[in-house]
Amino acid sequence: MKKFAVVITLLVSLLVPTPAQAAQTQFTGSPLINLESQGANISIILGNFPSRGGLYMQQCLEEKTGSRPAICNKAAELWISASRGASFVPNSPIVFKPAGVFTSGTTTVDCTVSKCGVFLRYDHTVPGDLSEDQFFPLTFKVSTVGVAVLTPDEITANINGVALSTRDAFTLGYRQVAVMSATSKAGAALSYESLAPACAISNGNITALTGTGLCSIAVTSLGTATASATTVRFPIQLAFGTQTISGFKVAPSNKAGTKINFPKLTNFGEKITYRTSPACSAALAKATVKKGTCKVRASALGKADSYAPLMVSYTFKGK
Repeated sequence: MKKFAVVITLLVSLLVPTPAQAAQTQFTGSPLINLESQGANISIILGNFPSRGGLYMQQCLEEKTGSRPAICNKAAELWISASRGASFVPNSPIVFKPAGVFTSGTTTVDCTVSKCGVFLRYDHTVPGDLSEDQFFPLTFKVSTVGVAVLTPDEITANINGVALSTRDAFTLGYRQVAVMSATSKAGAALSYESLAPACAISNGNITALTGTGLCSIAVTSLGTATASATTVRFPIQLAFGTQTISGFKVAPSNKAGTKINFPKLTNFGEKITYRTSPACSAALAKATVKKGTCKVRASALGKADSYAPLMVSYTFKGK
């Protein structure tokens, strides 16, 4: 009977999920105490990020039994992953926005009286693995005026007039002109932030700083008396830019002896090299027209992660 009991104990221990103490991810966040009930921001860095999959970062009510939290603030949830559509990439600075009071289904949670915290766990790509489960307690200031539970604001946005989605990435070319416009359903003031170094945004103008990878633009509603603050993240797929000789044209017919000045740089600042057919000659980006059909071929180097090499030709007649 003793041997049988030992076997049963061993089997039970194998079925118990890996405890949080074995988590690989290193969490550094501040502040975690005395947070404002509304508009709180926590700056977070995740170190030693696991290679098996991404992570979900949630604000949840701690379970008294020690089991996995189930009552969580969906509006504050972040997805940390290198996959398309994630809120933040693993190595980037993370801004987490918990609330002093939140609603989950039909349950309202007041974190000034209940124990809430940041709950870290594996995402949907690693189902059933609890080894990265970690809970970090938060405390909030007690409101002296009472906190109303408001419906989160709704945000819609577009780039160059094309509607954006939080799931499907918008494709943006390197250095392509892109103007972002967003609207708050509640009429709240909005702020914009790039969540990855591959993109920059200023006054609604987005600049892709590379031609590969992903970035994400966060649009935050500051909330109103009728709608709570919320942040929506729109993923952007970066693509190679189009290298051109901006605004340059050659007349189809030119008098023999005419000298034509060609641009020296592309729209991306690459030096242009010109080669001509016998009916014209070129030196230092200047072509001298002769009688006959002249062909000028322009070329420039590309950049591995941003744009392809330039190959353009011009054909005109000398008379």
